[in-house]
Amino acid sequence: MANVLVDSGPLIVLFDAHDRWHIKVKSFLRSYRGELATSAAYVTKAAWFTSSLAPACFDGLVAWLARGGVAIHNIELADLARIRQLASKYRDLDPDFADLALLALAERLETLSVLTVDARDFSIYRLRSGKRLVNLLDEGA
Repeated sequence: MANVLVDSGPLIVLFDAHDRWHIKVKSFLRSYRGELATSAAYVTKAAWFTSSLAPACFDGLVAWLARGGVAIHNIELADLARIRQLASKYRDLDPDFADLALLALAERLETLSVLTVDARDFSIYRLRSGKRLVNLLDEGA
């Protein structure tokens, strides 16, 4: 199976047992056997959010990352040009940098699968090929 991209939402709720998405994300990750990938931008975002929740959430995230829970990809120079194009295209959605970096990463890794709790924006975004990412947390995925 190809890489499954992960946005910050699942990275956060995995360590927040009170979140409504926690069980669904945890269940998916228990059964998934492929490689997970994310952007360094999402790691920063998830670390900031988990540190504001509780020290144990932040510690859990960092420990999981240190064990190789997800492959962390840096943003490459070529990605920045694509991020600018995507920012212009989706300006009306007010996309954040991390979302656009993940779209650039999806194109670079040639994958269409994503774990996200942000179903609205990711149902609108399209890759250069015209295809959208498929959210594996959606019931119909």
